[in-house]
Amino acid sequence: MPQPITILTAGLFFVVLALRFRSRPKDGPARTNRQRLRLAKFLIAAIVAWLAIHYSLQHTLAKMDGTDTEPSYLERAVSWLQAH
Repeated sequence: MPQPITILTAGLFFVVLALRFRSRPKDGPARTNRQRLRLAKFLIAAIVAWLAIHYSLQHTLAKMDGTDTEPSYLERAVSWLQAH
C-alpha cells in the first residue's frame, strides 16, 4: 500500500493540474491531436515509472526488514530471462 505522503503528493499534483487547466483562456488556440497524444504518452510513461519505483522500493524495504517472501511470478520470469 502506498504511503500517505505519496497519496497526498499525487492528489496535490492533480489538483494543481486541474486548476491550471481551468485557468486557460477560453478563446485561446485549441490543442491539436498531436499535442494531446504527446501528453497522453507522457502521462502513461510517468505512471509506469511511478509504479516501477514503488514496486522496487516495496521489495527493497521488505528485504531490509527481513520479511521478504517467495519471488512473484514476474520476478521468476525476469530472473529466468536474465539467465538465458
